[in-house]
Amino acid sequence: MRRCLTLALLFCGVALVVATVSVPPAEAYSTYSADKMTHPAGSPRCRATDEEGCEEPYGNCKTCHGHFRATDETNSRPMLRDEYISPTDGKPWREIYTEVTETEPVLEIGLHEVHRHIMVDKLSRSRCDVCHLESGRYPVILNFSATDELEPIGCMGCHGRWEDQGVDSGLGAGLRQHHTNAGVTECKTCHLDADPANYTPVGEDVLPPNYFTPDAEFPNKPTDPCSAHREEDYAGGPKGLDNDGDGRYDKSDPDCRPIGAEDDHGRHWRPRPRGDD
Repeated sequence: MRRCLTLALLFCGVALVVATVSVPPAEAYSTYSADKMTHPAGSPRCRATDEEGCEEPYGNCKTCHGHFRATDETNSRPMLRDEYISPTDGKPWREIYTEVTETEPVLEIGLHEVHRHIMVDKLSRSRCDVCHLESGRYPVILNFSATDELEPIGCMGCHGRWEDQGVDSGLGAGLRQHHTNAGVTECKTCHLDADPANYTPVGEDVLPPNYFTPDAEFPNKPTDPCSAHREEDYAGGPKGLDNDGDGRYDKSDPDCRPIGAEDDHGRHWRPRPRGDD
């Protein structure tokens, strides 16, 4: 049974970790998939036109979250017909892309297309640089990218926070603890901050690096981790993201209390500092 989580996602490790006496001797996930396997011509995983066979990524995040480029049963590539289904609510990751152009399709489905067109929403080749390197589109490195318009940290631009760099390498402590608290323990084999006993991530209300405003170039990307208006919801249910990994989402998280609201101890809540933004 697949042990998978939300959109969100999705990524157990975000950087290589140097093994020390305090860290298990294992390598964190630096890329979405580990490598590629080759299928011979005629394999049911390839197209009939793949006369020399085809290559299929395997391992790392893909093991649970599947092909990032998978769409649905209409895909011409058999290996990409299994659309991502959110384990949180059992719904497929699909969305209608409303801005029609000569080169882009109207219907955008699957993790890759929703990220590329709906969230990034920049109709130029540079939109690919938000998650990829200029030297090649594969493998996808989780903590680096080629963009000069957003933070060049790939997935961690929306799934990590700068403030979570103190205990471990990388920014994704909240994402790792979201996995850990849901029973997926692989992250703890490399990352100390994946264990809630070792580190408490900054609160739900702290902005990921790419959530800044205003942002005319990328108008559809999220800007508020505490949004009550489904700003982090591009498909599936209305939960949003569990940015700090404690199992509470958006306005359901006490970190997102309205200014002036009293907490359980009668203290008035105020937003924590958010750096220079």
